[in-house]
Amino acid sequence: MGTITWVGILIIVAISAFFIGVFVTKKQFKQDELEQQVEQANNALEQYRQDVADHLASTGKLVSKMKDNYDQLLNHVEETNKLLLADKKQNPNEPFFSKETTEQLQNSLQDRRGNRSSAEAQPADYVVGETGLFTGSQKVSEHSKAS
Repeated sequence: MGTITWVGILIIVAISAFFIGVFVTKKQFKQDELEQQVEQANNALEQYRQDVADHLASTGKLVSKMKDNYDQLLNHVEETNKLLLADKKQNPNEPFFSKETTEQLQNSLQDRRGNRSSAEAQPADYVVGETGLFTGSQKVSEHSKAS
């Protein structure tokens, strides 16, 4: 075996090593890319989990605040109801008008009650005689005197 044969074998091995290296490097590059994508996906998932946890925490605070407000409202309604019922128990039959006013209203109603079913009966607001602008003597206005 001569030197030419060894040089030929060396060139063939070098070319083969070059192509094998390129092939292995491409596979390694793709694998590195996939590892980066996996890492990015894991980071995005972790960020999403943190966002969900923050959202649930703020929702819990809002629900707690809403419950406190509801409890305050319920206590206020109960206290108001107790006050109203206690006031009613203290003064159960307190009239709207005073005794004197009630008597006057009843007397005026009894005075008005008459026979209003006949056709000759006047309405309750009917006034007998001259009233308002039509009372007194006839006066000539200054405007009609001027003309």
